[in-house]
Amino acid sequence: MKLLIDLGEMPIAHRMLTSSNDDEETFGMALHTCCHCGLSQIAEPINPDILYNGFNFNFSSWKPEPHFDDELDVIFETSKPETAFEIGCNDGRFLDALRERDVTSAMGVEPNPVPGKKAEERGFHVFSEMVSTDVCERAIAANGSKKFDLVVSRQVLEHVLDLDNFFACANQLLSEDGFLFIDVPDCERGIEQGDCSIIWEEHVSYFSEAVLVAAFRQYGFEPKTIRHYNFSGGTVAILAQKSNATMPIEKTADSNLGGKVEVFQAQAVAYQKKLTARLQDARRNGTKIVLYGTGCRACTVVNALKLGDLIDYAIDDQKERQELFMPGSRLPIYAPSAIKDIGAPFICLLAVNNENEVKVKAKLEEAVGTHAVSISLLGPLDINDELSAINEVIAA
Repeated sequence: MKLLIDLGEMPIAHRMLTSSNDDEETFGMALHTCCHCGLSQIAEPINPDILYNGFNFNFSSWKPEPHFDDELDVIFETSKPETAFEIGCNDGRFLDALRERDVTSAMGVEPNPVPGKKAEERGFHVFSEMVSTDVCERAIAANGSKKFDLVVSRQVLEHVLDLDNFFACANQLLSEDGFLFIDVPDCERGIEQGDCSIIWEEHVSYFSEAVLVAAFRQYGFEPKTIRHYNFSGGTVAILAQKSNATMPIEKTADSNLGGKVEVFQAQAVAYQKKLTARLQDARRNGTKIVLYGTGCRACTVVNALKLGDLIDYAIDDQKERQELFMPGSRLPIYAPSAIKDIGAPFICLLAVNNENEVKVKAKLEEAVGTHAVSISLLGPLDINDELSAINEVIAA
């Protein structure tokens, strides 16, 4: 294992504070890379009983997914599933879409009872626990003692502590010629440019396309279709078919991510210096600085790059977060209407998914006119190039 980057002690990113004086626990956040298979990972993850204890603001239905329909097309262009099981079905949104495409039997497993209940309200059989061989046995029994044509797991594998168990369960659930569809965050672009927003304590494993393909083959699945999407910092999705053959992972340290881990920390430090210097110059000019978006990637960036003292406050569209405080930085969170009274000029640090930035910028212009300068804090855009926009405010 080779150290990729150590962010030090960090609070849990989804655990908002009710006041700026709340006590909060912190945990070490160090990312390592396996020198054999190339998988980047948190070597000492937080105990799940601690990590997932408490309300989590991250649910599927409120998050726009422009790639949603294309993922469905990928599945149905290659396979014709009549039965499906989703590992980590959240609120049942994807199961609902499968049902609309004539999947006659669909069910899932979801350990978080809040979204799991919403999936049940949609009419799905949901196992409210972690996936296991026992859950698989019960799911097959509930499916008329028949295995499933399709197993789906979207934005889940990166959270899983035991990859062996996950793929064993997928194998157990699937019929002999069944298909497995997985999408995960693609960390390759973020590592190339030193983007700390790819790191989140819930994401134990960090995949590139090559590493994910190797994992599929090691566990007896042959990839059929591969897609990349601009979603939440970049996503790689693979549809694979169950195979009798397994392919041991060969050493990949000198290919794909191997040569890039050496520069990640240097890139991150250089970006932090440039960003903080320009924000400090802007503040000296009397410019206000506002953070738009308080999701987990935003919290990681603000805390890892120590931006809290340079930001006046945060705003977020999600009502559940408003009037709370961000973990670590303790920045107050307001509704977007707060920016109407800010006055010109100001810098808006966009910490929303890149695919939604056009919509957010339009909302800003409608609220305050054109005097807001917006830059993106999150990849897969070139975050270094984004810094040039700050010069407009400094020059003014």
